[in-house]
Amino acid sequence: MPSKPYPPVPRNPPYSAPGASFPLPPSDQSPFTALGLGYIKKFREERLSSLRPFAEFFDTHRLSKPSSLGVATSRLSYNLPRFQGNYMLVFLGITAYSVLTNTMLMFSVGFTVGGQYLISQVPPEGFVVGVSRYTPRQLQSGLVCVAIPLFFFSSTIGTIFYIIGASAVSILGHAAFMEEGMDGDFADTVV
Repeated sequence: MPSKPYPPVPRNPPYSAPGASFPLPPSDQSPFTALGLGYIKKFREERLSSLRPFAEFFDTHRLSKPSSLGVATSRLSYNLPRFQGNYMLVFLGITAYSVLTNTMLMFSVGFTVGGQYLISQVPPEGFVVGVSRYTPRQLQSGLVCVAIPLFFFSSTIGTIFYIIGASAVSILGHAAFMEEGMDGDFADTVV
């Protein structure tokens, strides 16, 4: 006995403005959310809301060398979640510094992002230059062929390892050398 075929899944047609060659976000969705800025807002609300005051983060009275590996491990497990927002700012600061001081990398990122934006503005049927027609797919392939050597010569891999190393030393060093605070019922009591 043959089984009945499943009915097709209904799909919403993409919404686009009259005369526009790219789909627009639905009217109930903010344009900032469509651009990914909703992720930034969510990141700010979730991760950066746990920022500790900088006086607590840079409290030099609580800095000391751990006496053993067990003490260092307990400090790491206490301080990493406690200062998570502050450590995220340290990581973003190191990343911004390393990208801003590498002008070739900044040019490569700008060239790639700008090229991708310009390609997104090309209609799907492409455009004609002389007797040749170039589609967006061909333009993206050309952009990749140019961007890979640009990123290679701008020492992107070295910059990534610098960011990882500098962040690890800064964050893990701070977390291991910062003594655990007094949390609990007696934290606000002054002796």
